[in-house]
Amino acid sequence: MRRLSAGVLESRMRSALVKRGLSEEHAGWVAGGLLEASLRGIDTHGVRLFPTYLNELDGGRSQARPEMRWLGEARAARVLDAGHALGLVAGRTACAEAVRLARESGVGAVAVRNSNHFGAASVYTLEMSRQGALGLSFTNSDALVAPFHGVTPLFGTNPVSMAVEGEGGDLFCADFATSQVSYSKVKHHRAQGLPVDPSWVVSDGGEALLPLGAGSGHKGQGLGMMVEILCAVLAGMPLDHELSHLYAPPYDEPRRVAHFFLAFDLGAFREPGEFRADLSRLLGIVREQPAAGDEPVRVPGDPEAEAMAERFQEGIPLADDEAAFFEGLEGAA
Repeated sequence: MRRLSAGVLESRMRSALVKRGLSEEHAGWVAGGLLEASLRGIDTHGVRLFPTYLNELDGGRSQARPEMRWLGEARAARVLDAGHALGLVAGRTACAEAVRLARESGVGAVAVRNSNHFGAASVYTLEMSRQGALGLSFTNSDALVAPFHGVTPLFGTNPVSMAVEGEGGDLFCADFATSQVSYSKVKHHRAQGLPVDPSWVVSDGGEALLPLGAGSGHKGQGLGMMVEILCAVLAGMPLDHELSHLYAPPYDEPRRVAHFFLAFDLGAFREPGEFRADLSRLLGIVREQPAAGDEPVRVPGDPEAEAMAERFQEGIPLADDEAAFFEGLEGAA
């Protein structure tokens, strides 16, 4: 295991993306989104994804210069046809529009069609929170999760994220898959010879992930289906089991992934400062609860904040082959 600095990784990713035709802005969104996830300790959805994203660009699955189109004329809701953009480009475009709509109407909703894998769902909710909104984001994905009591993959890991800021930078940020773990985590464990927990997969071979909830997996299945409805069904895109797989060919055919973003303007509901004070009070009450063991009680977003503070100083941990890949990319160090 080795560590590379955030500066080195960002420089090399941006350079590789610009050379493939992305604008400087879009390259910044992709590199920044992957880097933020890794800095926050969400390694499964961080810079490890970058080689796959390059394969998508090189093969034509993703378009470096997508023709994105806005559809619909509703006051607080729109649809973005992303033109097979990289998911981080489509997602950042859509969540910005959701915030704009929320400022005008109190709530803004954007469905996205014809996109690709968009990284960590919290990339977008954090961006919306930085703009003063309460943000939610969802995406469907290729089928890796079996239904409760089932054995065949039918649903994606279909994440849910919500973020909003309290006082003084205090933050609530939840981001979780609706499977027990992400497929990226299982894939990484196998590649590194690490054990795969039997509670993660249906069988030892890992043909399908288990839905969130272990013994109460019907809840995880329900959440995953809710995301599929909000994304694929609402945007008129393929269902999870009809999508091609992220890590497998064909890399020259579009995947047609769908996302959904929802932004709330705090001022449409109450005075924003009062909301933030009450949110921080809630977060403080939870953090002050007595712990059952050595680990303190935390709120969603606390572990990621701790990881970011450490990784800014020490660098992002990567397996030797992962570090070698980035060192082999052309770009300023």
